[in-house]
Amino acid sequence: MLCLPIAAIAAEWVPEDERLLLLALAALLVGRWLALREDWGWNVWLPVGASLGLLAALSVAAHVVPFLPGSEKAVFDFVRRWVIWLEATFSGGTSDDPDIFLFYAALLCWVSVLLAAWAFYRRQRPLLALLPPVVLSALTVFYSGRGILWLIWELGCGVLLLAVGNLTRAQRTWEAKGLDYTTDLDFDTLTVAVLVAIAVVALSLFGPLLSVRRISDWVWRTFEEPAVWVQETVERLFGGVASPDPSLQEGAGGGAGSYLPQSRLLSGRPDLLEQVVMIVRTDEPPPSPDDLPTALDNLPRHYWRGAAFDYYTGRGWAMTVDSREEVEGELPLPTPPTYRQVTQHFEFTAPHGDTLYALNAPTWVERPVEVLWRIPPVPPSRDGDLAGLASEVVSYTVISRLPTPTADDLRAVSSLYAPEISALYLQLPETVPQRVIDLALEVVADGETVYGRVRLLERYLRAYPYSLEVERPPEGRDVADYFLFELREGYCDYYATAFVVMARAAGIPARLASGYVGGQYDFSSGAYLVRQLNGHSWPEVYFPGWGWIGFEPTGVRPVAELPEEMPLPEEALPRPTGPPARVVRLRWRAAGLGLVVLVGAGLAATVWLHRRRRQAALVVTLPLVWGWVRRGGAQMGLPRDPALTPQEYAAALAAELRARAGRARWRRDHWVGLAARGGAALEILGVLYSVQIYGRPQAPVADERVARGIWTRLRGPLRGFRWLGWGQWLGRWIGGYDGVALPHG
Repeated sequence: MLCLPIAAIAAEWVPEDERLLLLALAALLVGRWLALREDWGWNVWLPVGASLGLLAALSVAAHVVPFLPGSEKAVFDFVRRWVIWLEATFSGGTSDDPDIFLFYAALLCWVSVLLAAWAFYRRQRPLLALLPPVVLSALTVFYSGRGILWLIWELGCGVLLLAVGNLTRAQRTWEAKGLDYTTDLDFDTLTVAVLVAIAVVALSLFGPLLSVRRISDWVWRTFEEPAVWVQETVERLFGGVASPDPSLQEGAGGGAGSYLPQSRLLSGRPDLLEQVVMIVRTDEPPPSPDDLPTALDNLPRHYWRGAAFDYYTGRGWAMTVDSREEVEGELPLPTPPTYRQVTQHFEFTAPHGDTLYALNAPTWVERPVEVLWRIPPVPPSRDGDLAGLASEVVSYTVISRLPTPTADDLRAVSSLYAPEISALYLQLPETVPQRVIDLALEVVADGETVYGRVRLLERYLRAYPYSLEVERPPEGRDVADYFLFELREGYCDYYATAFVVMARAAGIPARLASGYVGGQYDFSSGAYLVRQLNGHSWPEVYFPGWGWIGFEPTGVRPVAELPEEMPLPEEALPRPTGPPARVVRLRWRAAGLGLVVLVGAGLAATVWLHRRRRQAALVVTLPLVWGWVRRGGAQMGLPRDPALTPQEYAAALAAELRARAGRARWRRDHWVGLAARGGAALEILGVLYSVQIYGRPQAPVADERVARGIWTRLRGPLRGFRWLGWGQWLGRWIGGYDGVALPHG
């Protein structure tokens, strides 16, 4: 019952809700007290429970204990607010008083626990008692997304409660009817109940973690080396077979897999599809396959930028545009001091809207397209800032001038920025938590230049694990804060967002670029095949005189190192804020499972000790032993036959033991010996019990020592052959094998 208020507290619906725990405990005690007073019916039970519940809910919502000195003011103030809430309810108004919600939550908790206590103690219906709190806990978890461990714990305890309650009810029924029953039922029932409870908790904890992607990822990680060896062997021996699509590896680090990856919604796991989006031909093709092993370091890195986002909302990104104009030919953009010029021809094979792509900022475009200016150029004093190109054409050619600075060139850049650059690219909403800003300043503390601070940010974020298995950020949470301090893993959208936010917090102009990266180069056609799975996001930092330089914080993609790069010392970087949230949840679930196992083991040990004490205090007689033997025979399919004498029934049961031992194929000698010992004890029991019930009054009666000794020799064979029979039945049900020698042919 206490799991219900704890789940509500974990949901953090309203502040100061800790009193729900005391309220639930009081409701349980009051409900038990009312239920055990069998002379009180609904006409007494209902008004007493309702009045006490109203007082308890009022105490929780008003944050005072009624009738204590000084509580009148708080109580009257809450009643006044409740009346205002009623007026708003019937007039269509609104209310933001959290204590009203707390009042009704306390009432629901009280009623739920009170009904559960009534159903359990008065009606003796454990399942009916479990339904109200479990349903309310499930609703709390469903709407809040928190407290799932308490719901799982509630289900595990509920299984034990069902077992104990139903067994107790059955025992009372048997005693009322004068029926004899074995004292071993409590131990056997609770043992099975503990196992079922552990299974329920384990399935609840780890069932949601099972998915085809997670299983396939685990298989690939486990068998990666033999799989690579098999692939290399097949390629060596069967060279005519088409090679695997290398774009599957090229897409690592991709973001959203939509036609337009610039729709930065950060809405959970992206879909990485293999459909070709566009075909790109450039005048700098990669080395031929024969030269590829010796030219890996010289491969050109192609980031096909579609849009650059400047406005951060805390939930995602938007692009501001000051003006639009149609341009054909040269674009009025500044030229970097040193650059490489690359010509690109794009052909779209899938819908692309009106977004066009290019390497960095294009300086020449073949066809008339619409140019989106974030900062319009004002010759000759002000350079323009390009937001993107827009057109619905399906093929076009552009020329880009990609800056090629050295690391020393960027280290020498001044940190003085034009006012329009600072206004656009240092923007952060007020909702960004202070801890994000503090972390950014801590990471860049050892950077002596802007370039050094940027590299520190890049290296710090690359320490976060890459994962596609992420959920949509919670409502009201800042994306960067959620990634850095709670999620602690993600894909490129999260890395780029955190980088830009932290860079701006450190006073460095930055923006988020979106498009595609890489692609599979087809040597037969001389073109890059860019697929949806190549969708990517990356940050760009503004360096005066050089323009926008891209960086790569996404850990699964290689860092674009510049010439004369100097390595940064490892000790200059703080560690990530903690393990990924998924790992934390897994640890908590493992801890919960361990706690459940520990509690289950303790409960089983307690039951076992209790059973041993009961057995030690029990006076064992021949009629009691005979009742146990008949029950064991009935469980093996040999019910009592009134026409059989005790000796005849004992002989029939001994024959059944020998028959089962003869059908066993595993450890047959053990089962034959066990059947022989059981048959000898049954023969002695049949004779002694017959003498006791059919002999003359003066016939000697076997004492407790003899009866206990006979049962000690019989208990093992009866239980062993019962389990053997269940195992043989299970074997027949699964695959037709039951440990019995099957006929040939």
